[in-house]
Amino acid sequence: MAVSQTALADRFAELQGARATWLVPAAHTVDVIAKIGLLGPEDRLVAFSDDFADSFESKFPGKDVQLIADPAPDAFLAASGWGAQDEEAPIGWGSAQLAVTGSPASYAYPAGRTSNRTFWFVGSIGGIGLRVPDLRELSRAAAACGALLIVDNTVASAFGCKPLSLGATIALEALDRVGAGRLGQKLVAVSVARSLSGRGRHRIVRPEAEDAYRLLAFGLGDPASPSASDLLPEHELLVLQEGIATLPERMQRHFDNARAIAEYLRCHPRIGRVAYPGLKTHPDCGLASTVLEHGFGPAVDFCLTGSADETADERNRRFLEMCPVANRSKRAGGCATRMSVVTMRDVSYLRIFAGTDDPLYVADSLDQALRLFCNPPEPL
Repeated sequence: MAVSQTALADRFAELQGARATWLVPAAHTVDVIAKIGLLGPEDRLVAFSDDFADSFESKFPGKDVQLIADPAPDAFLAASGWGAQDEEAPIGWGSAQLAVTGSPASYAYPAGRTSNRTFWFVGSIGGIGLRVPDLRELSRAAAACGALLIVDNTVASAFGCKPLSLGATIALEALDRVGAGRLGQKLVAVSVARSLSGRGRHRIVRPEAEDAYRLLAFGLGDPASPSASDLLPEHELLVLQEGIATLPERMQRHFDNARAIAEYLRCHPRIGRVAYPGLKTHPDCGLASTVLEHGFGPAVDFCLTGSADETADERNRRFLEMCPVANRSKRAGGCATRMSVVTMRDVSYLRIFAGTDDPLYVADSLDQALRLFCNPPEPL
């Protein structure tokens, strides 16, 4: 029986609580923004996205793209040109001067048809230390200053976070983990919020969501009738169908295993710092439980202690070579736990994406690698 791409997109839209979803071949979420042609010559994009700093630079040359180091609403507002007030702020985000109503810029047309639009881009989990932004406050601040909030939901997934229900207008998700690492090409799901929700006195109208739907339809076509060039191969659709059906069970294992790994790492004397939103030491721990669902995501960041004889990056790469659970040859999003060295803003650390494999085996492998790292064999 043939698998319908439209039916799969509708199923994913249901998972996200979206009006519509497009399944787009793209290397990652920033790549799909470039392919849509979202950013015009007079538009501005403000992003908290250490993970894609190089991609923003290469994909949007000459465009007004500002990367910020803090996912708080105040940081986005400041980068968007909302100046500081000496006295009171009319809306309530720090000292930013805000209008009570949004800007008149329309997002209903492709880049170039309108000008001076502002887009905000943030990950539901991401950046140095796996930060979790307050999506509710960000969405309120974006609405107040007329910006369009785009959330990269790849790490948390549709199982772990519903950005559109928290106020975001567009949610993007790379589908490696949805496809369980079996997809033959990179795909990104692009979902847009509903413009109407609720009934009677509880009815909510979101004009910016209607504008965003039209904007995406200009770039990606009618979600209900993908063109022949946009149709995915049958085997890719089968992988996605199976992946969506098993997503809750698999993602729960990813989340649970990540928590077990984080708890193990935080107790080891040679681990300098562990960043995981479920730990009380994480700056967003309290907030994360209100933004994320079913756990705190599949990723754990950590760094190693050591002497000044080698840099943190050298130390991390040396450890990576010793650790059998690095699994760099395995596909992202699959069952195998994977580890990599991440360097952002001159900070180097190790990042683990927990798989669905046995967490006891992973912890044992990490323990053996740490023993070897702490007590290397004497040279012959």
